[in-house]
Amino acid sequence: MNRYHSVIMRIPDMPDRAKMLPKVSFAFWLIVLLSAALAFSCRSQSQPEKPAAPTPVPQPVSIIGPPGFPAAVLGKPYPGTGIVTTVNRNERWVAIEHEEIKDLMPAMAMEFWVRNPSVMNGIRVGDKVEFVVVEDSKGQYITELKRVAKSR
Repeated sequence: MNRYHSVIMRIPDMPDRAKMLPKVSFAFWLIVLLSAALAFSCRSQSQPEKPAAPTPVPQPVSIIGPPGFPAAVLGKPYPGTGIVTTVNRNERWVAIEHEEIKDLMPAMAMEFWVRNPSVMNGIRVGDKVEFVVVEDSKGQYITELKRVAKSR
């Protein structure tokens, strides 16, 4: 007999405890490997260093107006006159077909936001009005609106 036969022959003669050794060994290694994997995955990981955000630099505001007109000056009141074509009290705007607004824009029909809805009181479509428009970083809005002639 060669040496392999002698090993095979001895296995049946081993006690029951020795026969269970491969099963215990497999379970033992499975527990060890799972524990190691869990320990490795739970370790603290270094975070990549984030670059510092650049400090914003204030930029000058320049709102470009229509050709032939200077850029609007923010916060400056510009008086105008025109005829009201639409009044939308729910959304707080009026459309006015206005004459040239000096240093701001040529004559045209345009919608203007109204921040204070009380300035629209007594205004109807067709009324000739005098108004003051102001421009800020969000856009143009009317601060004053006064009827100078009733609708026709």
